[in-house]
Order: sequence, then structure tokens, then C-alpha cells
Amino acid sequence: MKSVERTSDGTGDAPRSQGCYRCDRNVAPSRLFRVDIEPPEVLEGDYRHSVRYCCPDCAAAMNLSEFSDRVKKSAR
Repeated sequence: MKSVERTSDGTGDAPRSQGCYRCDRNVAPSRLFRVDIEPPEVLEGDYRHSVRYCCPDCAAAMNLSEFSDRVKKSAR
């Protein structure tokens, strides 16, 4: 995994056509999870909005499936 500062001059990740920001695996764009993080207002001075893309395996490692009703329903 590369830091945002090293990969894009600290301005945030550019959208990728394929590939996971965590593991750098090539993944079809239709299979990437979009991770969109917006800091709460009180922290906007220290953190900025960020969008990154990750593969299903890394999304599962971050437990993002917990937030998907479709995934929950198909698991039952």
C-alpha cells in the first residue's frame, strides 16, 4: 500500500481504471468498492475528503460487508 502523499502529491488518490489501493491487485473496475470518506465538520481542518477504490477481499478485511444489505440478504 502506498501513501496518498507519495502517490499523488498529497492531493488524494486519482480514480483508477483497475486495482486496489490496499493490495495493488488488478481488479475489474466493476468489482471495485468505492470507499468515500468525509471527515466530520469538527475535523475538516485536519483531514480532507478522500475517495479510494478497493477489491472485495480488502473490503471484507475492513468489514465493509457489514454495511451492505444485499450482502447480508444473500448470506442467509
